[in-house]
Amino acid sequence: MNKLLVALIAGGFATVAAAQTAAPAAAPMAAPVTKSEVNKEKAKTLEATTKGGDSTTGGPATAAQAKKDTAVSKTVAKPTTAQKKADAVTTTTKGGESSTGGPATAAQDKANTAASKAIPKPTTAEKAADVKGAATPKAATP
Repeated sequence: MNKLLVALIAGGFATVAAAQTAAPAAAPMAAPVTKSEVNKEKAKTLEATTKGGDSTTGGPATAAQAKKDTAVSKTVAKPTTAQKKADAVTTTTKGGESSTGGPATAAQDKANTAASKAIPKPTTAEKAADVKGAATPKAATP
């Protein structure tokens, strides 16, 4: 135990001594850059970017395709108010797919309730026997 304490204390002293050593010398700084040199570099990168091959932002080809798509979409007839109302009625009240259920769900609920009521409930004596049987160690082992 004493050896462990001595090792821990020695390790602590070594850590503190290492933390107090001088920082390594910094790398030499580059020559100061003037504002005009920075602007020239920016101009070069901008020129290289604008002269690049394919444009990712679109251009005349994309505009022409957008015009065609708009023309096609305008030929599709919009639904009338009567069609919209009919769609709303069929999806909500007339047996459409509903997340809350409908007539079929109500019928299934009644059938499930009747089936659960048909199962006899355990008596008090049966419940006590179940509790007593679960408490014995023999019942716990396979």
